Amino acid sequence: MKLSVKIPLLLGIVVFVSTAAMLVVVELKVRSTIEQSALNSLVGETEANADFLKSKLDLHIEVLAEIANRIRVRSMDWSIVQPALKADVARIGALDLAMINSEGIARYVLSDTIINVRDRAYFHKAMAGEKSVEMVVSRVTGKVVTVFAVPIRKTENMDSPIVGVLIARKDGAQTLSNLVAELETPYKSGYAFLLNEEGTIIAHRNQELINKQFNPIIESVKDTSLKSFAEMATSAFKKKNGRTEYHYDAKNLIGAYSMVPGFNWILFLSIEKYEIENKSSQISMAIALIGFICLIAGVIAAVGVGKSIAKPVTQMVEISKNITQGEGDLSQSIPVHFKGEIGDLARYFNKLIATLRIPISEAKVAVNNLNTVSEELSSINRQLEINQTRTGKEYSQEILRIGQCIHELAATAEQLRQTMEKFKV
Repeated sequence: MKLSVKIPLLLGIVVFVSTAAMLVVVELKVRSTIEQSALNSLVGETEANADFLKSKLDLHIEVLAEIANRIRVRSMDWSIVQPALKADVARIGALDLAMINSEGIARYVLSDTIINVRDRAYFHKAMAGEKSVEMVVSRVTGKVVTVFAVPIRKTENMDSPIVGVLIARKDGAQTLSNLVAELETPYKSGYAFLLNEEGTIIAHRNQELINKQFNPIIESVKDTSLKSFAEMATSAFKKKNGRTEYHYDAKNLIGAYSMVPGFNWILFLSIEKYEIENKSSQISMAIALIGFICLIAGVIAAVGVGKSIAKPVTQMVEISKNITQGEGDLSQSIPVHFKGEIGDLARYFNKLIATLRIPISEAKVAVNNLNTVSEELSSINRQLEINQTRTGKEYSQEILRIGQCIHELAATAEQLRQTMEKFKV
């Protein structure tokens, strides 16, 4: 393979392989970076949304606490409390309100139902001075409800004795789910949901899960397809905050989770993994296009550089071939356009040609002189041959030997002349 082909080809292969390898490394790095960036973004969004959810829940609780702090409610006189609270039921979006005495007996405002809730956790928390929100199955309706509970104090003083509890019963499937639905995510497939401390879903876009009190940890014992979801939930309650990947409902999901401050709940923000992969693919396509353009430009540049490197070498080969096999033209030289080793090689080759011109020129002069001498000797020899009849036999033999030498010298001179004529200097 000729050097003019080999060098551009080798440089082109090097550029192609290095560019392709670089593109592969960049694409892998970009995919990893995009996924990590998305997960980090989700973690930040989930923490912010958990704080936002707490503020919304606190607002609901504070509205109820304001009602509990009214003088009529603090009286704990049902004949006064019931008519006073009827208008507040619809105003705060509740299904009903109830006053609970210190014995745990609850009386509902609208239904006028009396039930014992002494065993409910929200009752004990409120009697201990703690405001709370819980999702339970109502003993009045038998449906899942969200209960907001606040203490009723004897006076406005926060240190005064607690005499009872005021609760607001709200729709279980909608109340928390509507709050969670307000949480924002930049991803089309993104959604949020809540798990309580037992792992039961208490807020979700699929409200049927709430009504069924779906618990993936418990259900995974019977349904192995929920194992990934259950492991993710179990891990989340241990770590409290973080990011995760899991499989649920025939979808590959990634997301983040965070404890809701002041509540023993975990907020999850999940998106389908394909959205991250699509975004990575779009960026990868852009990188591939840029890389392809750079690859073509690199190959073209490599071919150009290779040819420019091979050109002076090829010229040297042609000149050397011409000298040894052709016309012997020493008047040629190689244009020097390069610096470095290639330029040095061209310059020294030109110097070599220039060095050869001098002795060959001198040799041409010597041959010409030799021709002249040869012609003069030939002339003398002919004259001697004419006069040989006038001399003796020995003298005649010497003249013949001189004549032979002169003829040989003339033949050699002619041969040298013809050879030197081939060299152009």
